[in-house]
Amino acid sequence: MPMGSEHPLRRELHDELHARPSLYFDGDTDVWHVAIVGDNGSPPLPVSLPGLEDVSTTHGGNHGIGRFGDGRLKWEAHTEFLTLTFVTPAASAPGTHPPEAFQACYRKIEGKVIAAVRVLVRDEKNGQALEKPNLDYVASEVGGGDAEVHTNFRLSDSGFVEFLFFNRNLNAYRTGRMVRRFLEIETYRMMAMLAMPMARETISQLSAFDQRLDLLIAHMQSAVKVDKALLSEVTRLSSDVLNFSALARHRFGATTAYAEIVASRVSELREERVEQRQRIGTFIRRRFQPAVRSVHAAERRLDELAERVSLAGDLLRTTVQVQLEDQNASLLTSMEERARIQVHIQQAVEGFSVIAITYYTIGLAKICLESISALGVDPHVTKLAVLGAIPLVLFAVWTAVRHVRRSIAGTPHGPVAGGH
Repeated sequence: MPMGSEHPLRRELHDELHARPSLYFDGDTDVWHVAIVGDNGSPPLPVSLPGLEDVSTTHGGNHGIGRFGDGRLKWEAHTEFLTLTFVTPAASAPGTHPPEAFQACYRKIEGKVIAAVRVLVRDEKNGQALEKPNLDYVASEVGGGDAEVHTNFRLSDSGFVEFLFFNRNLNAYRTGRMVRRFLEIETYRMMAMLAMPMARETISQLSAFDQRLDLLIAHMQSAVKVDKALLSEVTRLSSDVLNFSALARHRFGATTAYAEIVASRVSELREERVEQRQRIGTFIRRRFQPAVRSVHAAERRLDELAERVSLAGDLLRTTVQVQLEDQNASLLTSMEERARIQVHIQQAVEGFSVIAITYYTIGLAKICLESISALGVDPHVTKLAVLGAIPLVLFAVWTAVRHVRRSIAGTPHGPVAGGH
């Protein structure tokens, strides 16, 4: 039946299962492995790698296996590092340094070697046990007792960590996968340890940040009013903590992921005890896990500091808000007082206005009445008319002024309650 519309990422996501194929081998073999980190992520691949003979690649050439000299070379480009693994038949007289061709290959890569591992795979023929190294080596039976591995986790003269892998009953596929686990344990262990300098710097910076925060809190407690300098210092401290935290969290997060991979690969070994030897997994847990825990402790302290700075900022913002509310309340009280004074002044002005208008109106009325008296009207009547007009004019002017003030204020006309 024909397939319907396919998701554009289906093929890519499905091919993730086969993105990193393993090298399979049997017999006595020497395995050389290096991990190289770049300044900004994984370093670029040498242009010569895709041109090797008998090459098969995945992920657009980022992972591949090809024939290299008398062996096979495998490369993998990860997010932060690049690995090269060279598998070659065991030399009759193996030296401590990798083959010249392999050295020339990884020295062309722009980056720094973070991990270098050498695994000597030797078959136990006819059930005859091979000679074991000194007792200062840790050892484990792996794969359900089908192989035995010894190492002292020390750097050799060539700078490689050496593993002695004694194969009893593993086929080529199981041998390749088992050796790959040891390569990954050492590689991811070293990548996880990259966070140690950042953890030490974090502890050092935290002390300085704590002192700055304590001074700010003491200032906030003693200051009567929050000033601009305090606000600027809190903002600056918060910015410094966030910037430093962004750098540290990236490295700490990577360490957590790498440490989980190391723990997973150790559990996949299915270790069993070798007589008179400490198990490899036990050695790694006792020596590696304290470093991981110190990184986690630095991360927790950084989280606690960021939370404290955030709380201090919240407290300062609350204090500023309260001060603003107090200022607004004082301003409203002052405005209310000024408004009340203006009302009193306005009422006084209205009273004077009524008196003044009444005075001038009565004056005009008096002039008019005196003019009428010249026509023969009794002057006493004129005087009485002026006296009688005073309260009428006063009431009329007062009513008119009251009406105008109410119209301006927008209040409805109604009975006057009280007087001014």
